[in-house]
Amino acid sequence: MRRVGLIAGREIAAYAGVPSFWVALFMGPVLMLLTALAAQAVLPHPAAPLPRQVAVLASDPLLAQTAATALRAAGKLEGRGLILQSAPAATTVRIETGASGMVGVDLSGDPLPQATLAMLSDDLDVAARRERLRQAGATPAILAAAESSRVVVREPPPPAPAPADVGRTGRFAVMMLLWMTLIGALGMLLQAIVRERTNRALESLLASARAYEVIFGKLAGVGALSLLVLGVWLGAGAAMAASPLGSLGGGLPAILLGAFADPLALLRAAAIYVLSFAMYGTALIGLGAIARDVPSAQNLSRPVFGVLLLVFFVGLADFAGAGGFPWLAWVPLFTPFVCLMAPPGEIGAAQMAVGFAGMILATAAFAWLATRAMMSDGARPRRVWVERTHDRRARA
Repeated sequence: MRRVGLIAGREIAAYAGVPSFWVALFMGPVLMLLTALAAQAVLPHPAAPLPRQVAVLASDPLLAQTAATALRAAGKLEGRGLILQSAPAATTVRIETGASGMVGVDLSGDPLPQATLAMLSDDLDVAARRERLRQAGATPAILAAAESSRVVVREPPPPAPAPADVGRTGRFAVMMLLWMTLIGALGMLLQAIVRERTNRALESLLASARAYEVIFGKLAGVGALSLLVLGVWLGAGAAMAASPLGSLGGGLPAILLGAFADPLALLRAAAIYVLSFAMYGTALIGLGAIARDVPSAQNLSRPVFGVLLLVFFVGLADFAGAGGFPWLAWVPLFTPFVCLMAPPGEIGAAQMAVGFAGMILATAAFAWLATRAMMSDGARPRRVWVERTHDRRARA
């Protein structure tokens, strides 16, 4: 463990001592903050509609009162207030009663919605009919009985927006954040192993440490740096989601910030990232140990990054609503990202456990292959020669 810690500390010092690492570390939170502020400033926010100004002009006070009541009820359903005026306003409603008892309504100014016109027409018709019945000698009991027979239509409540669509956007944002962090960390890991392979420093390192210690040391060092980046980025998203900025406005910014509001979900995502980095990282260490220079390392690592590119397109297709990818959770290379994108309950606990077990087995297999790759090309004879020389000197 001491040698693993020394190798990990060496990798941390190599990258943490570069100013560009710290610039990249804080660039993510700064960009997230600027994007959220810009979205809040640019995206339109729905404003409450202004009250409608209506003037009701009628010679019959009963019809005027009926019209005002109908307009208020229609405005309440519309979510818009009503200001009644006695003089001509933005919308003027003139009500006249003819000699035959027919009620005429003339509108001028701004038009009224069709639903408002329908309510106004129906209520005026009921009021006019009631007045004609009263004039014909109908008793108050008959009028009350006629009014009590109105039909009430019960409509189903409007469907709420599907939470799956909102959740899918948030899960895709978290998955993309982990994906980008993983891509950057794997690039750092590949560069570290290729650099030491090309300048022959890897053989010197293997002379004082075992191959698996080198592998775990590099994984621990680069992994700690990538976890620092991921923690800062996820923490920045969680802080903005908990701040007043997360409750302002709505739309896409609110959905994205809402993805960082659940601490348990963020811890689960970080644990999945650790398994992903260990699996892909051991594969890249083995490929970097085989390579002789940077171009050959890039060629050998293309299949790994090709799989990660395919993972991106699978996540993008899932985000677009294509669906049908839960079966990929059985494939270790896809397991972490499919689990991040899947809605709650879509992937069972047994399938998830098998997928994560497959990731652990794949990590062990890649680590064994990386060990074999490191010990090739004279690395093992050099170590044996060093040990035998040390024994002869001890005996002497």
